Amino acid sequence: MITTVALNPALDKIYFVDGFEAGKMYRVREMIESAGGKGVNVARVAKTLGEDTVAIGFKGGAAGSWIEAQLKKLGVRTRFVEVKGETRTNNNIIDRNRNTETEILEMGPIISSVDMGRFLQIYKETLEYSKGVVLSGGLPQGIPVDYYKTLIEVAKLYKLPIILDASGEALSEGMKAKPYMIKPNLRELENLAKRNLTKTSDILEVCREIISLGIEVVTVSMGKEGAILVSDNKCIRAKAPAVTAINSIGSGDAMVAGLAVGLVRKKTLEESLRLAMACGVGNTQFVEIGVVDKDKVEAQLNSIEIEMLN
Repeated sequence: MITTVALNPALDKIYFVDGFEAGKMYRVREMIESAGGKGVNVARVAKTLGEDTVAIGFKGGAAGSWIEAQLKKLGVRTRFVEVKGETRTNNNIIDRNRNTETEILEMGPIISSVDMGRFLQIYKETLEYSKGVVLSGGLPQGIPVDYYKTLIEVAKLYKLPIILDASGEALSEGMKAKPYMIKPNLRELENLAKRNLTKTSDILEVCREIISLGIEVVTVSMGKEGAILVSDNKCIRAKAPAVTAINSIGSGDAMVAGLAVGLVRKKTLEESLRLAMACGVGNTQFVEIGVVDKDKVEAQLNSIEIEMLN
């Protein structure tokens, strides 16, 4: 079973507004809402791929209860800690005329030390029957910046592989505990390196520096340019055929789910990356965020181009 940690889930609302401009009023004729946040997206995609999945984290108010109910409908197990306040809402405005996506993200409730203690107990109990752990997304208010580091250290006591997908200090602090894999996008990798990475050789250099720190695998997602996976003895580039994207938000989360499923199923790194890319592409074909079709993902696998880099 895969444990997905969703510390800061969200109610995702997507508004379709053609010709959107700031400072104007719009009457929205089309809106879609779904359970969201990176950890929730990962859980949903992993479950769609057929893997037993549990989502744990914090929830508050009606939005938090609605998110949990949506996951349960899909067959995802849940163990959320109830907190004061209301789970955040993320608003996404998609302008199909201009092919733009505007995101307005709320902060969410403040998490107390008591809440963190309750969560840590649930986390440990869940790890007892897990095969792998995914830590993804930003940290809610009240959570220390090194919290992912703590959670990685705990998971290592259970000898479980961990995938960390975060940004900023949450990522850099979490890396100190040496998770099995990190999955930055190119911008996040540049922030770690503190420089622009314009060439493949630059990306590989930074990934190898991270590997030398004790992290076994670095997978860098690069949007339309595909992804690069680096381990101590492999450098793999994956590219998918060009598709017309309906909504690309959540594709990175879908990739993480594919990587996690490949990991717990003992797939090779190449096979796992191929599955991750197919999931990322599959997500772009849905209006909803963090959604794939299992049959279409499997059909897409053979169209993923794999290249071994020096």
